[in-house]
Amino acid sequence: MTSRAVAYVRMSSDRQELSIGTQLAAIQAYAEVQELELVRIYEDSAKSGLNIANREGMKSLLRDVLDTPRPFDVVLVYDVSRWGRFQDIDAAAYYEYTCRLHGAKVIYVEEAFGTDEEPMTALLKTLKRAMAAEYSRDLSVKSRAGQDRAVHLGYQMGQLPCIGLTRIAIDRLGNRRPLARGQCKAMQSERIAWVPGPPDEVELTRRIFSLYADHNGSIKGVAQQLRMEGKVGQDGRPFTTTRVDNLLRCEALAGNFVWGSERYAAGPAKKRRPPTRADNVIEPVIPADLWKRTQERLWVRRRLRRDKEQMIQVLRERLAENPGLNCLDLEAMGIRSTRAYTNAFGSVSRALELAGRDPRVVRAQHERQKLVGRRVGDRIGRDLAELMQANGLKCRQHPRSRVLVFNEAVRMRLQVLWPRINRGVRRWHVLKARRPIADLVLLAQMDDEDHAMRFVLLDRTEYRNTTPWLDEELPPYLTPITTGQSLVQAMRDRLASISPVA
Repeated sequence: MTSRAVAYVRMSSDRQELSIGTQLAAIQAYAEVQELELVRIYEDSAKSGLNIANREGMKSLLRDVLDTPRPFDVVLVYDVSRWGRFQDIDAAAYYEYTCRLHGAKVIYVEEAFGTDEEPMTALLKTLKRAMAAEYSRDLSVKSRAGQDRAVHLGYQMGQLPCIGLTRIAIDRLGNRRPLARGQCKAMQSERIAWVPGPPDEVELTRRIFSLYADHNGSIKGVAQQLRMEGKVGQDGRPFTTTRVDNLLRCEALAGNFVWGSERYAAGPAKKRRPPTRADNVIEPVIPADLWKRTQERLWVRRRLRRDKEQMIQVLRERLAENPGLNCLDLEAMGIRSTRAYTNAFGSVSRALELAGRDPRVVRAQHERQKLVGRRVGDRIGRDLAELMQANGLKCRQHPRSRVLVFNEAVRMRLQVLWPRINRGVRRWHVLKARRPIADLVLLAQMDDEDHAMRFVLLDRTEYRNTTPWLDEELPPYLTPITTGQSLVQAMRDRLASISPVA
């Protein structure tokens, strides 16, 4: 019988020699020789191999390999580097092992070791993975060195200039031509330089600096005045406080390039590298004395720190809007410096008490939240029991309303997860029980209207090992359940393979 195979192909840029077509041709030729039926192609175009975060093709493959029945038996990949240039080579091995664990063999069609399962094959794969990772690291270092040299020669990398500056393209012979906003350079060999823009833009830029430095204006006040006058930036948008603040700090207006201040090393582990600084490499728009006065005012502004009374006053204003304010609400309301409150007062709770928060209001709010949570959990538990019974599964509710018992043996506990703002994004906290008295745990991710968006079904081991926070996009090893029928099928699959708690 012909085995079913899928292809995984990846290309990080459209200028890469190893194109998608080249990879597919080699994979199809291999499949034909080995009499494999190619049933699907998983593709990641223009995606880096350093991690899996943005590789929807690979994530889809990993989800499908967990399906029952499995839709394929073999995964065909051009070579080890196409599987990924993970800086942690164990990650590449882990994803391959996940496929193999669920019965899908991964074959690299252009590698010398082919399909061998000898110990030497494992060693060669490890070496290849290390070489693939090292290639990315080495390329990153060489690219950075070339970019640094270009900056020191007065050429700009990537971003568009602010108001007061414009771009020109310079070819190998030194010929210059202006570039309109949004216009790309004609040839790869051309370099981009910044020069002073039209006279009206230069005059407006100098006036903005003067309003702030010489007329004792605030950044917010300068932005408001510019909007009242109908002034706009190069993109036609009005001036905001953030835009004015960024403009006043833009060193290119003083003739300096500071590049790579947010640069990180290759891979998921963030390593901030020192920025590349090149002084006096382009013609300045802002005179040196005006630039110096502006930066001195900005420095004083940054050095000002709120004293404790000011910090408490901020909390008083927030409490007037929400008397039940708690630590978890601060980030959602835009107060991100919770560490500052902890350092100043010992804890955020203590700071809230000093700001006048009534403990009775907090307790009452907590009790209301518990009642709502209990009511919603009981409702979902009843609905789940009815759903399972209606589809022929033997199921009853345990005296603990959020526990369902299947076949008088297997217990499933329902855990309701409510959305919170964590680190500026909407997430769901998995508050783990020390010893879950159940064979299975069903996580219900709720929306803001007390309805379950989706479910995730885990056994005890998966529950203990899962991440404490769930995002809008689940990690590839978790399968979202969004319909009643898919939940019933997932439960059937689990019951067929589980050994109940003693």
